[in-house]
Amino acid sequence: MPNNVSDLLLDGNVAARLLQRIFVPDITLAKIRCHSCDRVSGVGSLILHASPMGAVLKCADCESDLMRAVDTPRGLWLEMTGARFLRF
Repeated sequence: MPNNVSDLLLDGNVAARLLQRIFVPDITLAKIRCHSCDRVSGVGSLILHASPMGAVLKCADCESDLMRAVDTPRGLWLEMTGARFLRF
């Protein structure tokens, strides 16, 4: 039994196995909840607005931005402030 909260803090690498289970499966099969309208839908059913720089995935119900993915020289960025959760 840990003596205090700091005993429970571990390096983020310890979460690798859990995160691998989340990010390896087909993302289009995941369920996503819209932060604006609370609708749960499959990622594959979202509306895509694509551009040469990246993609914006919008809720098919209220058209709020759920995910933004941009590929830059400094890396691939994923922003999901419009979503409450992803469920696999």
